[in-house]
Amino acid sequence: MDTKYLLLTFENGVNTLKMGVGEAIKVVSVKGFEAPDYVIHTSSSATTDGTIVTGKKVDERMIDITFAIDDLINSEIYRRQVQKFFNPKNTIKLKMNWCYSQAQIECEVDEFNWTTIESMWEYLEGNLSLRCPYPYWSDLDNFGKNIAYITPMFTFPLAFINFTDQKEKILHQQIMGYNSLSKEVLLNNKGDVPTGVEVHFIAKRGDVKNPKITLLTTGEFIEVIQDMIQGDEIIINTNIGHKGITKNGENIFKEKNKLSSFFQLEIGDNKISYDALENYTNLDVRVYYTPKYLGV
Repeated sequence: MDTKYLLLTFENGVNTLKMGVGEAIKVVSVKGFEAPDYVIHTSSSATTDGTIVTGKKVDERMIDITFAIDDLINSEIYRRQVQKFFNPKNTIKLKMNWCYSQAQIECEVDEFNWTTIESMWEYLEGNLSLRCPYPYWSDLDNFGKNIAYITPMFTFPLAFINFTDQKEKILHQQIMGYNSLSKEVLLNNKGDVPTGVEVHFIAKRGDVKNPKITLLTTGEFIEVIQDMIQGDEIIINTNIGHKGITKNGENIFKEKNKLSSFFQLEIGDNKISYDALENYTNLDVRVYYTPKYLGV
């Protein structure tokens, strides 16, 4: 990857650090952006030629970055800033912007060191090694749709004419519309691998009993065994490493149908539907997902 137009933004939960184009800290080289390591598991038989593939997996990703401080006067200030930032106790979110291509990934600091310099006039270089347990890059923003949306149609009354002033004046307006009851939405996963979803059930218009989300393309579903009153919000997360169910911020992971499955959106089109045991029309249902990529 040509680093001339590369900008890296690091976030550690407290501070932000930037390297690359337009910054005093320049990126010299990067490695590991393109693809993670792949692991193929095989078994061998004493009487059969070759081996049998028993499994495949994408291994954790290692990212190596060499950078240089392009400011001789303030070199020591930047050195301290960088040294303090890459604390191994903090998880790092790395965002990259290269020729208008943007993606992000979470990492842990695996190794960090400075290159020995022989002259005070040499640029100070550093080497950073990041370990990404979950190896996929993802979009900076997630995609989302409200399945149970309300479509505005007209205002009422449409107009009221005040003949005294001989002018048309709208004295009162009220937005009228209808609730979409299709209960289904088509989501396109444009990434390289399956990805999880985050579903928000909101009891917007009254009580609801046992909300349910279903991936129609596979038949997998998650049903939450809960009574909701107006204003309650249940959030389901099926993303690997973040799976869970909460109600108004409290963990209710066990309060689900035993046949529930934390499904993933397959690559391409996926049809999602929602329902409830009672009063599904009182729900707002928002589904969010983030495509993931093998490399950038």
